[in-house]
Amino acid sequence: MTKERRIRIDGTDHRLLISDEPQALLAAKAAGRAVLGVENAVQGDWSLRGIPYVVPGWEYDTEELEELILRRHLGLPWMIDLTERLMIREFVKGDVKQIPKEEYAGEEAVFRSEETMEQYIRSQYAFYEYGTWALVRRETNELVGMAGVSSPGAEIFEQYALRNLPEKSQWLELGYHIFRPYRRRGYAREACEAVIAYAEQEFSCRIRAAVKPDNTASVRLLKKLGIPYYFVTEGSKI
Repeated sequence: MTKERRIRIDGTDHRLLISDEPQALLAAKAAGRAVLGVENAVQGDWSLRGIPYVVPGWEYDTEELEELILRRHLGLPWMIDLTERLMIREFVKGDVKQIPKEEYAGEEAVFRSEETMEQYIRSQYAFYEYGTWALVRRETNELVGMAGVSSPGAEIFEQYALRNLPEKSQWLELGYHIFRPYRRRGYAREACEAVIAYAEQEFSCRIRAAVKPDNTASVRLLKKLGIPYYFVTEGSKI
């Protein structure tokens, strides 16, 4: 069975082909169309190689998933949340121009050029469906910072003496960075509350944070957020 959906995104109609027929999916993909594959138990084991999104049955097809697939296909950012003052969305490569050079830290090198930003968007969002997101002030459309969640990664466990951590697969690490001109306005808490709620709902995971002992502002915020955090000291080993 093959279906075609017409979905409006940002005022423009787009089409998505949904099918459990391999030939229809491959032909549509070859023609440059967005596709969603559906597993078909009747046909037995058939190859879905090259089909980026596949669901185990028709009942798993949702409007939200269809819009996500189209946005991935079109290179449009996924909306994470709208808070009172902020739009939290995936980064686009043009955001590089709004990030002050003095705000870059070592771990944020990926955001320093459109080339590395584009690579991050393609590999991080499309593969994991989470990452670091843009915080945009709704009133002025200014980029005021970034926040999101990430996998703790091997380096966290190798470089830092973290005690009593849950299993790696059961938690994501919260991170945020508000640019200097916008600090002390409550943006960090507003953004982090939305990020935590989104991650817990979408990924069914627990949120943790790692913080340096001398970062008193972050410690205060994490206490207000009510999530467990762990002190880390650079150079220490487990």
